Amino acid sequence: MPNYSVTALVIHKTVLGESDLILTLFTKEEGKLSVVAKGARKPTSRFCGASELFTLSRQLLATGKSLDILNQSEILNTFTHLRFDLDRLARATYFCELLDRLTLERDPFNAEELFELTTAALSLLQSQEADPDIVTHAYELRLLSAQGYAPVLNHCVRCGNELVRGQAGFSPSLGGTLCAQDRYRAEDAVSLSADAVVILQTLAEAGTDEWLALKPTYKVANEIARALRWYIRTRADRELKSADFLDQLRANR
Repeated sequence: MPNYSVTALVIHKTVLGESDLILTLFTKEEGKLSVVAKGARKPTSRFCGASELFTLSRQLLATGKSLDILNQSEILNTFTHLRFDLDRLARATYFCELLDRLTLERDPFNAEELFELTTAALSLLQSQEADPDIVTHAYELRLLSAQGYAPVLNHCVRCGNELVRGQAGFSPSLGGTLCAQDRYRAEDAVSLSADAVVILQTLAEAGTDEWLALKPTYKVANEIARALRWYIRTRADRELKSADFLDQLRANR
């Protein structure tokens, strides 16, 4: 069987038989792949660590008839600090599920961009100085943009007029922000304060240092989370289990 090498991030795993795993990888070279890690569930397996969620590794794969097979793995980063903080662990898991849902199998188009975006987001999420929700929403917006699903945030999607500072709306089905007049003409519109609109625009367009410095109030943070939650649900066309858990964590907090 021909072999090939990839730099891979584990974004999902499924039990196969008594000791094997099917790993969903997002690779820098080929995009999303599903591979078999034989014996990975055994405590003594050489693939035990490399098969953990959001583990980054250099892998040697063998081409198989239906699924390719993991032959060798060199771990590069395990994002260890994420595993000891429930808030950050939940968001890292969500990143992986969202990436899985918004990408196709073996689609190398913009694979390197998505790979770099996700690994950078996981690295930022490990930083105790970074607001985990700010990192999460920046990742959501930039992943959506890379996949052609970027919401409109600079003008009203219904009339085309620029937004004036003040109360606005956001419609998941129409694909973005609404002016103060049109926010009442969309059945699924949720309200957005002027501060929430500005923060969404900053998260989508500004450099990392600028959006990492954002400190939204609890109310504004809730507005942003709700708008993006419904927008992603509409675009993903199904519920994301990790997003539901994240909602519970936010509510408890």
